Amino acid sequence: MDTSKLFDHPITRSSQISLADQIRDILCEEIHAGRWEIDEKLPSMMTIANHCGVSRMPVQQAIERLGEEGYVRGENRSGVFLSSMMPEGRIPLGTIGIALLSDPQNEKEMEFLAYEQLLLHRFIKKAEQQNYQTKVVYIAANQDWGELNQEDGIFGDEVKGIISLVPFPREAEGELAEDRIPLVFWCEPDHRCAPCITSDYEAAFYRLTVRAIREGGKSRIAILPCPILTPYVHDCFLRGYRKAVADCSVESLKIDRGGDIGLRDTSGILKLLEEIPVDTTIACMSLHRAEQVVGALAAAGRRVPEDIGVVGTNPPDEGMSNGQKLTGVGFSWDREIDMVIKLLREQMIHRRWNTSTLMITPYIANGDTLPLRPACRRLDCAGNQP
Repeated sequence: MDTSKLFDHPITRSSQISLADQIRDILCEEIHAGRWEIDEKLPSMMTIANHCGVSRMPVQQAIERLGEEGYVRGENRSGVFLSSMMPEGRIPLGTIGIALLSDPQNEKEMEFLAYEQLLLHRFIKKAEQQNYQTKVVYIAANQDWGELNQEDGIFGDEVKGIISLVPFPREAEGELAEDRIPLVFWCEPDHRCAPCITSDYEAAFYRLTVRAIREGGKSRIAILPCPILTPYVHDCFLRGYRKAVADCSVESLKIDRGGDIGLRDTSGILKLLEEIPVDTTIACMSLHRAEQVVGALAAAGRRVPEDIGVVGTNPPDEGMSNGQKLTGVGFSWDREIDMVIKLLREQMIHRRWNTSTLMITPYIANGDTLPLRPACRRLDCAGNQP
């Protein structure tokens, strides 16, 4: 995956988030940081495009969005000028810091960086809706993460609360020390992190696997990992899958190589799928793996869901790239972000850790990648009416 930078913020070329969204978010970050004064002229679109190695089109789209939101204004033949530090000229309540891991060292870390950029985009938009500015800091793996929320430290004086998208050991000790900035984790359910808002990944994949087994009409099931998952999330999904297989007494195909195949390795996934017989449901650990599998099955002339069923995580409302709707387990990013900001605000007000880990219940989305059996539609894994 190619990456470049704009004002020291990374830009990824990925299907997970558009270049225009990333450029828009970076320009917002720089506006919040005070790079330009009100009525000051921003760099030209071509200058920005050349700086980050993209065409002019995504830069123009990003500028147009900022104009619609009230951040900037265009003056005929003069350029683009800063109009406001917040959308529609609102006065911000303060600045929230967001910590991410910098400098990906391999393909897996670059794929995860693209995923983080998507989450970051959602957070920035939600923070703006609640009248907060944001300051994003990319921190190296060898950084002293224990000092992340030290006052006058990495984030500076203007940041009043921090969201970390990277898990690291942190104990919630009741009262918040005077020299500490309130901190909330927004990541996978990791016992090292407190306080944390997260979704229950194990329970989610358990429910999805039970649904696939009982309603999918296939005689066997297989699970395919995704290379961008952290080991902790991978293990959560795997525990949920194994528990469902045991509870429902179904044959589970053993596939050892799935986690080593990249999301753009078409030949590798095609070869792997040759080992999977018809009358199987494939449980994918991510949307991107599910899209890759569905595309590879179509290329091999195998029908979804008639020959092989597919389920996954985070199914998009608008459907996958091939037009099919994925049956899968969904997580409410908007609800999680709302709860993160709410928890952070409570700690900013009361200066104490209020909770350790708060789990969000996921939901199952229906799609056409799993052939449902009407007779089993209302039965749980034990054959009982819910």
